[in-house]
Amino acid sequence: MSVIDTRWKDLYKTAGVAAIISELVILLGIVTYLTYPYTPGKDTTESILLLLQTDPLGGLISLDIFLFIGNLFSLMLFLALYISLRQVNESVALIALAVGVIGLILLIPARPILEIFNLSKALASATTEAEKNLILAAGTTLLAQFDGIGWYMNTLLGGLSLLASSFLMLRSDIFSKSTAYVGIATNLILCMFVIPPISIFMLFICLPGYMTWYILLARRFFQLGRGSSK
Repeated sequence: MSVIDTRWKDLYKTAGVAAIISELVILLGIVTYLTYPYTPGKDTTESILLLLQTDPLGGLISLDIFLFIGNLFSLMLFLALYISLRQVNESVALIALAVGVIGLILLIPARPILEIFNLSKALASATTEAEKNLILAAGTTLLAQFDGIGWYMNTLLGGLSLLASSFLMLRSDIFSKSTAYVGIATNLILCMFVIPPISIFMLFICLPGYMTWYILLARRFFQLGRGSSK
């Protein structure tokens, strides 16, 4: 039986909170998408910048702010999964951690939300047509990054990292087999988004799996935070 290292109790508790926040982020993302659908690549640069002026919160939501927030909290999950699964295979657990962290870093330039928000304020104060054109050109360049290689690799590397951790769960007595199987199925579906004809469908169909998985992870991490081996 694996020994629970009490040195990491606070990390486990933090990971439990991160899993709950990730769950809430998914729920809020689904609800708000109906009101503020994703706009980069669909609406014009000017309309997006104007939305940020008239409705800042709605504009941020339409720029995928929830995805950005959820990824920030994923760092705690990656760290906790590594610590809890390294007894099974430390090499694979470390590779999963590194791949997940690289994926998180790649999302930062792929979601230049603050930069676009500042451009919206600059557009509001622009006095000449030349200034407006320069701002719109800069906004178009930033918006092109939203569906670029950074986002693509963030999604793929994150899915591969969690998939590897899920397979390690099968060989661990810290996590239940049900947690492992839900993680394998969900992250395998996510990784299938690389198939162009079904990419968007795969991203949506994996959401129920993640909602279930995050609840299972949160429950287990809180137990580990209390020092419970069962």
